[in-house]
Amino acid sequence: MLLTKSYLNELVQNRTINGNLEFSRRPVKDEYDVFISYSWHDRFFADKIVQLLEHCGYSVYIDYNDTRLDRNNVSEATAQKLIQVMKKCKGLLHLYSPSASVSKWCPWEVGVFSGIKNFRCANLPLLDRASENFKNQEYLEIYPYVEYDTYRDTRTYEFWICDDKNTYTTLKAWLNGTKPTKHI
Repeated sequence: MLLTKSYLNELVQNRTINGNLEFSRRPVKDEYDVFISYSWHDRFFADKIVQLLEHCGYSVYIDYNDTRLDRNNVSEATAQKLIQVMKKCKGLLHLYSPSASVSKWCPWEVGVFSGIKNFRCANLPLLDRASENFKNQEYLEIYPYVEYDTYRDTRTYEFWICDDKNTYTTLKAWLNGTKPTKHI
């Protein structure tokens, strides 16, 4: 399933994930599985997605948690710090929403990460409701997209990298170089 704001809010209400922003609660690491690219307007939902990723066993870098960055003083030094972190990440998940489509930083992060990590980027759509359709921006169509669902016949959730509905692999396998494959 594609993640929706209503689903994430439901998880907060059920206390599956924390409803508060968890600023500065995550330690800085030497390497990460994923770098989250998101619009500041989506930070509440980005935090919920980070929690889900962590529940699935992934280490996640998200910039609001990095006290070394000064969001009010965007400079070459800020960009260089982000590039250094990107080099320590296996993949980038671009939290795609209407806010991200007008962000100045998201396209930069996706472009820089693509160059550093040979296109190891994926779109993680964030819809308002499940009835909405995911419409990709033209240049983002070159990347696969992410779904969140259970393993077949289990209650264990995982993030899935998809090229289409029948071509997919786990995020973990994708981060280690496996391409999505056809499943019937």
